[in-house]
Amino acid sequence: METLFEDIYTWEQDKVQLAAHCFDKRARVWWTRVKQDRSPDLPLINWEEFHGLMFAEYFPDSDKRKMQENFRKLKQGNHTVREREFTHLLNCVPEVARTEQDQAECFVRGLRPGVFRLVHAFKFRTCAEVLDRALWVEHGNACERKERDAFHKEKGKK
Repeated sequence: METLFEDIYTWEQDKVQLAAHCFDKRARVWWTRVKQDRSPDLPLINWEEFHGLMFAEYFPDSDKRKMQENFRKLKQGNHTVREREFTHLLNCVPEVARTEQDQAECFVRGLRPGVFRLVHAFKFRTCAEVLDRALWVEHGNACERKERDAFHKEKGKK
């Protein structure tokens, strides 16, 4: 919604109504209840308050704690560097790694050993630098594997 608001230059006072208009089923019932329970003496709900209410309802602290734990344990496994859930989890729980350097270190820590060794040695300070180098290392490893497999295949034919 926030991306849409930026794209169509939405007025601050219109954001809550536009977002609520998109609600369906359970969310619509929740929003109706919130409006009914609110004292008429209070000012209209602004975007910040709406955002907070919605996150409290649909993204409780227990879910955040679970995601934080998942983030700390996140490993690359069999996924490619691009397939990792790192960015998604980081967007959900940004307080886990607040600075660029913290994010870069978390990213490096979860890489596969073969990629980790080559990326960790450089001490990059931003996630963009780490991602770029990890992609290069991963690509280089894949090329090396292909060449080795082709060599062994050719050697087997002889």
